[in-house]
Amino acid sequence: MTEQDIERIDSVVNAVTAVDGVVGLHPGGIGAPATYLPGRTVRGINLGPDHGRMEVVVELRPGLWQIAQEARRVASEAAGVPVDVLVSDVVAPGAPSEREE
Repeated sequence: MTEQDIERIDSVVNAVTAVDGVVGLHPGGIGAPATYLPGRTVRGINLGPDHGRMEVVVELRPGLWQIAQEARRVASEAAGVPVDVLVSDVVAPGAPSEREE
């Protein structure tokens, strides 16, 4: 894995988690996307040269479809390839996120 690959993963994660309503990446279970980087694993994302896949957790509120669409748009833009974004879980408004812990 090159430094450019690592920066690409981090850029996509940062772009998607900055979307209002996205709480974080979903760690998933067996078969869930994950990227293995030197010294760490980023669960919830896998990017290939032509396509990507992400699983996210969003806040339960009106406009879930728009949140998912915006997450997909920014993920694809940051990755430079189409990225499928799956909403794998929802949390109650105001619940602590991974970013706050």
